[in-house]
Amino acid sequence: MVSYTNAACQSPLLTKVRVLGHHCLHGELPHVLLTINALLDDFSTGTTAHDVYERTGSLRLMQYVAARELKEELDPFYNRYLFNRTVEIAAVNGDLKTIKWLIESYKPKYLTTAVAAAAANGHLDILQWLYDNHREIGYWGATEMCGALHNNQSKVIEWLRENAVPRKDSLKKVMEAAAAAGNVEIVEWLFKSCRASAEDALWSAQSNKQWEMARWILDNCGIIGPWIDWDLPAKDGAISFLHYLRSRSIGGPGFYTLQVAALNGHLEVVEWLHDELRVPFSPTVWHAADNGHLNVIKWMHDNGYKHGGAAIMDRAATFGQLDVVKWLHDNREEGCTEQAMDGAATEGHLEVVKWLHENRSEGCSNAAMNGAASKGHLDVVKWLHSHRREGCTHVAMDAAAENGHLHIVQWLQKNRKEGCTPAAMDAAASKGHLDVVKWLHENRSEGCTTKAMDMAAENGHFEVVKWLHANRDEGCTADAMNTSAANGYLAIVKFLHENREEGCTVAAMTRAILGAHFEVAMFLKTHRSEGFVLHRNSIIRLPLELMQWLIASYIDNLHGYEFEVERSDWRFNEWCREIRLRVAHQNEQSVWWECSAKTVRPVVN
Repeated sequence: MVSYTNAACQSPLLTKVRVLGHHCLHGELPHVLLTINALLDDFSTGTTAHDVYERTGSLRLMQYVAARELKEELDPFYNRYLFNRTVEIAAVNGDLKTIKWLIESYKPKYLTTAVAAAAANGHLDILQWLYDNHREIGYWGATEMCGALHNNQSKVIEWLRENAVPRKDSLKKVMEAAAAAGNVEIVEWLFKSCRASAEDALWSAQSNKQWEMARWILDNCGIIGPWIDWDLPAKDGAISFLHYLRSRSIGGPGFYTLQVAALNGHLEVVEWLHDELRVPFSPTVWHAADNGHLNVIKWMHDNGYKHGGAAIMDRAATFGQLDVVKWLHDNREEGCTEQAMDGAATEGHLEVVKWLHENRSEGCSNAAMNGAASKGHLDVVKWLHSHRREGCTHVAMDAAAENGHLHIVQWLQKNRKEGCTPAAMDAAASKGHLDVVKWLHENRSEGCTTKAMDMAAENGHFEVVKWLHANRDEGCTADAMNTSAANGYLAIVKFLHENREEGCTVAAMTRAILGAHFEVAMFLKTHRSEGFVLHRNSIIRLPLELMQWLIASYIDNLHGYEFEVERSDWRFNEWCREIRLRVAHQNEQSVWWECSAKTVRPVVN
């Protein structure tokens, strides 16, 4: 028999349920079970079926909450938005049972993301079911093949090739994805059968280090005057591709080509560029020391390149390259500056710090301990405290607090006298380090400013916001609600609205809309009066459902504004045409639709 003793001790409610279940429920008593459900249900009020499924992945629990949702209280556009997000999660998880229930229960007009999510995650059974049963509402022939290509879902790729050929407006993205994945077969098919642009594929192949793919395109697609960035293969050490480019007289080395090869340790490329193509050195090639490429450093030294400067050892020390530091010390004359020990200390390279202390005379500055404290390197802080005299400033405790290093803050409090400033608590709050905030509150007198709550709200640290509200008097400004709204933190926006008096400005709803934070925009519309003001030069790129809600609710406010829609989102573009938005301008990536209050058709829920 399972023991419920511990749980019961923690929850009197569970004790009651245990007693009922053990002593009273010996038969089929559905009405009693429903009553117990109601007794236990402390979560469904104020939550949505989407929230529950996102957190738990449970169809049964989602059905329970959905049955208790008051549909009339949910905005129809928002309800559609939640539906599509939920179907997307189910498609990612391969949960066909949930998808079937959602579609049968909500009867959507569109499935905006389900097809792409299923394709990217290799769920061919979901694709087949959607195609067989709800083809008319899915996004077919858009960019669903991109995710499958990225994740190498070969069966899905082949199925989509047979059943959902990319539309013309989607070809660019699909071609780029195929080239990025190095899928020659799909690139060839798109180029020959769908007339996709080979130029797009070539650049994508280069950017994703698909050198054989790039070579195939150059050999087979007849690109006139192809543009090749030699820096990319040089950075990747792709010497054979560089040889190929030279043999075909395609492009040539640029100012940074040799430098990026050196920085990434590709000595063979460096030698070839310098010896065969006469590419000159530049001072930045010494940055090879940053990544410990001593072979490159030695080769440059042996080939007579003398111009380096103290920055070489400074940077090598900062990056912890002790073998490079030692070699430079023994073989070069530039030496270093105090930045060497400062940088090594900041990055926690204690062995480098010790070596510099014992073998060099440049020393360090208080930036060494400040930096080590800021990044949590207590061993370095202690060593500097014991062996050097430069000390630190209040920046040490301020920065340690900002980065949540309470052990550093406590050590500095006990062993140093520099203290901190209000910036310590402000920054700790901004990063969500509540333990540091509490410690500073109890052990220091500097306090904080309104920036503490403002920045905690901006970054979504709800517990910090609530603690500051309850325990400090500095409060916040309107920036708290403005920035939390901009970043989609609805719970914080609600809390500030209900518990503070600072309010917000038009920036709150404006930035919530531009950030596509549907829930926040709706809350501000219902509970605040500031409204929003979009700027003519704003980039307005929204989900379909949010744009529908915006036009339905604020058509007069949107006159003359332009909304950007990707060309590949063909259903979205069709909808824009249907409600008589005007094409203001377009390119191969996007269409900008202008809204006119005089001509736009009413948006139907």
